Amino acid sequence: MGYRITGTWADAEESADEALARLVALEPGAEPDNPEAWLTTVATRLSLDRLRRRQRETYIGAWLPEPVDTALLPADVAERHDDLRVAMLLAYEHLGADERAAFVLREAYALPYAEIAEILHAAAPTVRQWVSRARHRLRTDLRPPEPASGEVIERLVGAVMAGDLDATIAALTDDVRVVSDSGGKVNAARRDIVGARKSAYFLVKATELADGGIAPLEINGEPGWAVVSRGVLRVVHVGVADGRVTLLYFHCNPDKLTRLALPEGFTPAT
Repeated sequence: MGYRITGTWADAEESADEALARLVALEPGAEPDNPEAWLTTVATRLSLDRLRRRQRETYIGAWLPEPVDTALLPADVAERHDDLRVAMLLAYEHLGADERAAFVLREAYALPYAEIAEILHAAAPTVRQWVSRARHRLRTDLRPPEPASGEVIERLVGAVMAGDLDATIAALTDDVRVVSDSGGKVNAARRDIVGARKSAYFLVKATELADGGIAPLEINGEPGWAVVSRGVLRVVHVGVADGRVTLLYFHCNPDKLTRLALPEGFTPAT
């Protein structure tokens, strides 16, 4: 729950740990009748506090949700990995904080509106409106790109690895965008690269510098790959529209690459 609200695994863990610590610290006789509901309420509010604090902070360059190895997710959560996709978490960033929390609690956990209203200190009709509005926006103007199929990835990676600029361009949409998140910690593009030719050139050149340091991995239930170029680890995955790649996410911030099952030899810069 906390990860869906904050987009950062560390914030989610801290919120859950603090909620549990508060429960344990309650005086005898003050324990809640329903500890699970109490923990959900406290953890949600703590997650919202962390989300708002993070959104107020200055971040260098583009911000992307933290990628997580699917194997780390509980089985019941991993089964619903579609709403854990980085593209979906990134779409959540355009929702208001309360709107985002209400949508997550309703859609992912099927909590009653009245219970969500109590958690968020809001009226039940307001919560219904938040959820309805979020659902509509995520199906229209905030609709994330489709997950990539194995065929799409194979076509793109094959073209890039072969250094075939024309074939790489053909695998991309005309308005494709490359988004790099480094947080200023390592060398990476501060602005998005837009357009098929510019993006293709970037991909081919980056691969040439990788010296074979490329390996597949799974990110939030989607296929991706790790690339080491000039000593910097980059974790990459894509979004698709009409059978071609329309978004490429480059995760470069080493602080966000600690929860992935990376192949031997692929370690974040320190």
